[in-house]
Amino acid sequence: MVKKLSLLKRRFSFWISTISIIICLSDYMGSGFANIFIRLIPPINILANVEPMRHWMFDYENNKWGASSSILLEVNFLTYFIFFITWFLVGLFIDILVKRFRRTIQLV
Repeated sequence: MVKKLSLLKRRFSFWISTISIIICLSDYMGSGFANIFIRLIPPINILANVEPMRHWMFDYENNKWGASSSILLEVNFLTYFIFFITWFLVGLFIDILVKRFRRTIQLV
């Protein structure tokens, strides 16, 4: 029982990163729904409009649907890496906010 509680007490950065890895693996295995999650985060959308990054992040040669700038394009490893790092930083930011909140509660 103690091990189960210690597993649940992990930080947000751990859980959000784990979920992002699951989404990336799901997309890599062929789930089109996971591709929507990956394409919706702002860093990937911003970098998708920059020309050298666009061809490094998306696979235009193996395009099944014939789309040039669609959400249906397959993504490369760099996109998965940016997705993971983005969500890890979001989790780290939440961890810092929780730590500061707990500290202010203890001071009061």
